[in-house]
Amino acid sequence: MQVKQYNHKLIQKALKRYKYNDDINQEKANEDFFYRYSFFTKGKKIKKDLNNLYIVLEGAPNCNHIAAKNLLFQGNDECWKFFERTAHFFAYGYEGGSFPFIDPIGPLLNYALYVERIDLIELLLTKAAADLERDEYKNNKEYIKQRVYPSTYLIHFLIEKLGILNPVKDKVMQYGDGLGIYERIVDEWDHQFNEIDDEYWDSLCEYHLNGIGVTGTKWKDEELIDFGLVPIELINLFKVRKKLGLDVPVIKHELFSTPMAVYPTIPTGYSSDLDVKLQLVERTKRDAKVYTFEEIVEQLKKEHGENADLFY
Repeated sequence: MQVKQYNHKLIQKALKRYKYNDDINQEKANEDFFYRYSFFTKGKKIKKDLNNLYIVLEGAPNCNHIAAKNLLFQGNDECWKFFERTAHFFAYGYEGGSFPFIDPIGPLLNYALYVERIDLIELLLTKAAADLERDEYKNNKEYIKQRVYPSTYLIHFLIEKLGILNPVKDKVMQYGDGLGIYERIVDEWDHQFNEIDDEYWDSLCEYHLNGIGVTGTKWKDEELIDFGLVPIELINLFKVRKKLGLDVPVIKHELFSTPMAVYPTIPTGYSSDLDVKLQLVERTKRDAKVYTFEEIVEQLKKEHGENADLFY
């Protein structure tokens, strides 16, 4: 595939680093996923880790967000199934773990909103509420004084604007230093965004590009690393405004001339019932039994028919 040449140096760096034009080796992705699954189900672990088995879904990125972004860049509409799988895997795979800080759930909420999965947003907010009730937030200075990315505040603001009950927004806003570059969005929400100068929208695109891990490895350099060149936080902003009947600006920055800055196709065509990898985990949890991919495929075809459009 002939790759368009872009002038922006950070776009060039992102393309070089993330190799969006590369094909994903699905056989290798399957092996990686099953290796992770086997690690958590080996021997007595299946009984010990059964309630936490969704953690399997957090790994093997080549079968979720990396595949989604590469296929999007390559113009393959199959990408939307992978984006929704990513949202599903991320939401179910998130457990807070040993470090239940506020920021890690922000990208997951963004992915869920990107593919319009309100149920996943609600699931994540429930998990976030549980995190915020943990003892660390009462007696651990590292948590009490934690930094919070501006984009985390933004996604909680957008969720609230959509009318989704958000039990954690006010508490999240008590931490960190506020909305930062996104403050103007909140301040001018009820005004015409088309009247906001191009310079501001350009600055948001520059902020995105400086937060995807191509300018350094400091905290501020990786705010939006989970999105890569896909400006999910901005697409979500515009999606919410469109749903509310509000205007959206025309972005002239070069980031929005890439194939990554497009609205997702909804519905995506993804079905969790036909997702072989997800069903492998779901059925293992249900039956407390280790399965192979082949066994899951056989079960799904028996239930949905030989010609079922299974998603691998």
